Amino acid sequence: MVAPCYLCGVPSVLEGLCSDCFAKEHPLVSTPSTINLLSCKRCGAVKVPGGWKAIAGVEPNTDEMLEHQLEIALGLEVSTLIGKPEMQIEITKRLDRVLVTTLFVTGQSDPSLEPHEEQYPLEIRIEYGTCDSCGMMSGGYHEAILQVRADSRSLSEEELMQIQEIVATRTFDEYGKDSKAFVTNISETKFGLDFMIGSEHLCKQIADELQSQYLADRKENFKLIGQHKGGKDKFRTTILIRLQRYTLGDFIRVSGQPCQVRGIGKGGVSCAGLLDGSAFNVNPKSAKWRTIEFLAEKDEAREYMVISRNPSESVQLMDSKTFEIHEIEDNLFPPEIENGQKIQAVTIDETLYPILS
Repeated sequence: MVAPCYLCGVPSVLEGLCSDCFAKEHPLVSTPSTINLLSCKRCGAVKVPGGWKAIAGVEPNTDEMLEHQLEIALGLEVSTLIGKPEMQIEITKRLDRVLVTTLFVTGQSDPSLEPHEEQYPLEIRIEYGTCDSCGMMSGGYHEAILQVRADSRSLSEEELMQIQEIVATRTFDEYGKDSKAFVTNISETKFGLDFMIGSEHLCKQIADELQSQYLADRKENFKLIGQHKGGKDKFRTTILIRLQRYTLGDFIRVSGQPCQVRGIGKGGVSCAGLLDGSAFNVNPKSAKWRTIEFLAEKDEAREYMVISRNPSESVQLMDSKTFEIHEIEDNLFPPEIENGQKIQAVTIDETLYPILS
């Protein structure tokens, strides 16, 4: 015969208690009736013991951000007593800075018992402040300056967009890991781009990627700006990334051979020879790297029409704008080029070279 529950009289199942009474005597969690939540009005970070906890990848002042903030608050204020229960919060009323909610907790008071649900009324009082990162950002704080330039030319529109995207992506990836992972200011001048960056570590990461992506030259210098509290000198780092004189589509000479730049990336510069269309690659570790010489920008290429092509004779081309006639050796053209076809060509050292795709 099963002994009755000493609290309610129904058959007991564990320690002289029925399952309901056992659950009441052994709650899954311990929670206060009120939780104070301090969040950053600007970015949504939540104040936690020892600092602020950033929430990456979520727009501030949205329901999604609030869900993450409440999750952090519950983790700080609600103590788990038994097992690993599931918790879900439901907002029943929204006031100005107060949320009236119900906390639903599901779990087992003992492995021998079925899961059950507990409900707790919970009031969330929200206060706003400014986290350390946003405070530094608003004050213009920066440990490093990243300057991006190009050798003897302006940055192209494509380069400007790509560089800013790289900076944004790297900053986003470091957000939440580095409290100073922010860009205080971006300025575009006739010389290039300047980024004031909160974290020296982030600045160096971005510089590493730009240097690798564009095979750029790099210089670093340091300026004394004061002292730390302990008396140690404090420096600000400036990193200059200088892109090559040439860019995609421009014409260069490599080891005496004129060619067109077909690609620039971490693997090196991909080229197509103007004499025979041969493809090759040159990288900074190659002996050919020091022989690179800028010849002309891609915009110097012009459109021509093939007006005469016969075996064993020079090919005659007509400039589509000036109608001037030029002759080029037939062996510079592939067999499929026919009379009436339009091509691109460029003049290098008074010699006209067809640009073969």
